[in-house]
Amino acid sequence: MDRVVGLEMGADDYLPKPFEPRELLARLRAILRRSRAVRSGPASAPGKEAAPDVLRHGRLEIDRGAREVRLDGAACALTGYQFALLLALAEHAGRVMSRDTMMDAVKGEQIEAFDRSIDVHVSRIRAAIEDDPKKPRRIITVRGIGYVFAKAQD
Repeated sequence: MDRVVGLEMGADDYLPKPFEPRELLARLRAILRRSRAVRSGPASAPGKEAAPDVLRHGRLEIDRGAREVRLDGAACALTGYQFALLLALAEHAGRVMSRDTMMDAVKGEQIEAFDRSIDVHVSRIRAAIEDDPKKPRRIITVRGIGYVFAKAQD
């Protein structure tokens, strides 16, 4: 009865306890499908999928929704934190970001004075997305300041 009342009130995402995990997954998938359909809108060309969540920089694609990075169509293995760092840099392409700014954008907190973890993460991101990590062309070090994501690539 709770389900019927919930649906009549417009809460199509209402799920009473106890619930089956499969039902929860099915409902989440349905909600995600609806939200994608709303975002792409009726004006989209048939057969052409709108991709507002994908940043493209040359051969590099950063898919915010799928939290996936692709280089020449091949997926690049990054941790969640590395993905967030790369996304923060790519969203500010052409602008130098200090380590503090990067940490703040990703974690929402300041880094300690000697925290060099950003450097380690950037080197691992470079290993995944650069053609030659020793001579980076996408994420460039600005000595004494931080990093910049190159606007023009490839």
